[in-house]
Amino acid sequence: MSQHRSNWIRAQDMVRLRAWRYGYEAFRLGLPLEYSGRRSKALAYEYGRLTAAFLKSQGRPLLRISTTRPISEVYVKDLAKALTQCVRAQRSVPE
Repeated sequence: MSQHRSNWIRAQDMVRLRAWRYGYEAFRLGLPLEYSGRRSKALAYEYGRLTAAFLKSQGRPLLRISTTRPISEVYVKDLAKALTQCVRAQRSVPE
């Protein structure tokens, strides 16, 4: 799905990252962009925000997820699918 450091990471693994959850929740709560302290996790944070924005643009509800505890496996599959759809939609937009 995406490159994280020098390894490829699957969408399911991306949505499990704490930085991804922070980005998703920040968008859901309407918080401004905040990259300080993210360092190597900035990509996961951004993908979290983008996934939430994509879901909102599709008229889908934004689930409340914990930023401190792992996401329930019930939601991982759906959120990973939304992340994948978001990335594919972005790639199909002409520059």
